[in-house]
Amino acid sequence: MTENPNKLHDKVAKRAEDVAMTVGLVSAAAGVGASLAAPTGLTALGVALGITSTPLIVTAAPIIALAATVTGAVSGGAYFYAKWKNRH
Repeated sequence: MTENPNKLHDKVAKRAEDVAMTVGLVSAAAGVGASLAAPTGLTALGVALGITSTPLIVTAAPIIALAATVTGAVSGGAYFYAKWKNRH
């Protein structure tokens, strides 16, 4: 590595922040899509009875939200690690 190893943690923290923000935006879009596509009325009754299937976005939204939560936690950890490392 030709870069200063002391600044590597700053780059990692910045990259983790970028990824977390991107996944957060995707999660927000998936949440809006899921709320619009969620079955209501007789369609919801059909889903409850197993006659029709749930839209994919409604099924995927919690998984995408979990990914946003995990990447946010990793980003936060990387941020505070970089901040700690810069002080020492």
